[in-house]
Amino acid sequence: MLIRSSLPDLYLQSALPAIDEVVMTKYAQYPEQFSRVFRVLKSNRSIEQTTEVTGFGDFAQVPENDSTIYDQPLPGFNRTYVHAQYSLGFKVSKVAFDDDQFEVVRKLAGELGRSAKETREIIPANIFNQGRNVLYPGPDGVPLFSTAHPLIGGGTQTNMLSYSSDPDVTSLQLALTDMRTTVDHRGKKLRIPPKTLIVPPKFEFVASELLAGADWRPDTADRTINAFRERNGMPSFQDRMVWEYLTTTDCFIEAAVEDTELRFYNREPFNTVHDIDFDSRAIKTAGWMRFSVGWNSFYGIYCIPGL
Repeated sequence: MLIRSSLPDLYLQSALPAIDEVVMTKYAQYPEQFSRVFRVLKSNRSIEQTTEVTGFGDFAQVPENDSTIYDQPLPGFNRTYVHAQYSLGFKVSKVAFDDDQFEVVRKLAGELGRSAKETREIIPANIFNQGRNVLYPGPDGVPLFSTAHPLIGGGTQTNMLSYSSDPDVTSLQLALTDMRTTVDHRGKKLRIPPKTLIVPPKFEFVASELLAGADWRPDTADRTINAFRERNGMPSFQDRMVWEYLTTTDCFIEAAVEDTELRFYNREPFNTVHDIDFDSRAIKTAGWMRFSVGWNSFYGIYCIPGL
């Protein structure tokens, strides 16, 4: 029986591991950004589903010898994550491979790795880029960033400044005050500490001026303390992040990732497959990955809408 290993193209097969190495090297060239914002979770199912259950209300005063008042949690909002499959590949003829001594393949392999990396960054960032768009509602029926998230126990809650502004001392102070007074679905204070200021490249240097650690406010020549460093009982801004994939002028404040419900499910990590076309002897390389990304609660993330 004639098998592939006995064909004259054997040396092409020996080059495939080298191609794969180039792809993966470019794919891993820069650290991920989205994983600093989203909770990255593994999935072994075709879909992932989340459901929300509220806690209890406040304690009530009970007269002597009266019975305890019993409460029950309320069903919350549900979310289904459907994993999407992504793929891209390239083919190189045997003649091109022979005449270019592998360099053309090496270049294309590197570009495939970069394309995979770019895709995995763009799609999570679009959750924020479209975060105020009413055409992209979440489980509660409104966008990720809204001044009127419905609370299951009644009322609404904001996670967005009510007016547009570039990041400055005033807008950050108002945003932090809103976050500090955020309540859960039963009206209890959440007290989730904000951690990271996330800005698009446009505001990289503004963010540094606001939060670089100076003892004095950057917006005045008076010796006014930098109150972001002196908050009472609520630490903030341990980090700042320039997210290159933000195309909006909005800025964001996020708690620790584990205190949010921003989720990225890895169903099939990025991988490559290679083959040699029998009829044409062309080298074929393809990359594959499956994942889903989204959110099932707005808590722990806040938006300062850009001008």
